[in-house]
Amino acid sequence: MATYKGIQGYSVQKLSSDPTATDAVGQLWYNSTSGKFKIGDAGAGAWASAPSMNTARKQVGNAGADNTNALCFGGQDASGHHGSTEKYDGTSWTEVGNLQEDRRLIDGIGTTNTAALAAGGYDDPGYQQINEQWNGTSWTEVANLQTAKGAGGSAGTSTAGLAFGGVPGSPTASCETWNNTSWTAVNSMNTGRIGLGSAGVTNTAALGFGGNPNTAATEKWDGTCWTTVNGLNSARQYLSGAGTSTAALAFGGTPGTSALTEKYDGTSWTEVADLATARFELGGAGTTNTSALAFGGSTGPTAGLSATEAWSDPVYSVKTVTVS
Repeated sequence: MATYKGIQGYSVQKLSSDPTATDAVGQLWYNSTSGKFKIGDAGAGAWASAPSMNTARKQVGNAGADNTNALCFGGQDASGHHGSTEKYDGTSWTEVGNLQEDRRLIDGIGTTNTAALAAGGYDDPGYQQINEQWNGTSWTEVANLQTAKGAGGSAGTSTAGLAFGGVPGSPTASCETWNNTSWTAVNSMNTGRIGLGSAGVTNTAALGFGGNPNTAATEKWDGTCWTTVNGLNSARQYLSGAGTSTAALAFGGTPGTSALTEKYDGTSWTEVADLATARFELGGAGTTNTSALAFGGSTGPTAGLSATEAWSDPVYSVKTVTVS
């Protein structure tokens, strides 16, 4: 009979305590304290509960790097338009400097919670051209968008951004790039839409998906033009996203109140684990489709949420080996 050493080339280790789950993937050992054999496993991605925001709200602006680094700004709470900003560090949300102008449906841009753009958005009596830049401490008004808009998609950084789709009026296909000095109109999307999800860490490569009119359509930006690629499995609008143009995550949305999450591999979308709390008009942060954050949002016409969820893929665990 073959032995473990004969197959693997080494004997089973005896340890008094388990190694960390991330270090143990694919390893088998004997835990002498518990008297059990253990194995390290990497399972499918999943959402996990994370600390809630201080202010429940929907239609927020967002930026950030992963499930430990995010920024939420603006939106709508129970009292109306909101200008507060909250920074997430993986442990808690902290209130920091307010926007110069309260508004909702902002196109949030940025790959870290220390540098971001808040472009456009809605503030009575309508959609705005205003653009504010975050330096980690405070917001400063910089050059306006070419066109007043909001509820669109976005990608890039605080110094090299992209804003596309959205409103006012009927859903627009317009697209503008930011070079840290000014906005420039570039080639439009193929289909005008509002409330779309988006992903992208530069202004030369981005993904826009879903939106109103209710669609599953996905378009990819290459720095020059938009190309239609494989669509989402489920048409929805007012969803959020994370990642890049070749490795994205789409989550939440409506019609109904959706918990659906889909993962994009550069070719097609695959349904993966649902959000624990179904919601739309939510914020999302993350520069990959393996680590992201979902926060705020709505479950109905007036409700705003403070709930936060963290996406990890894969999910590492230590399991006890059982035999029957």
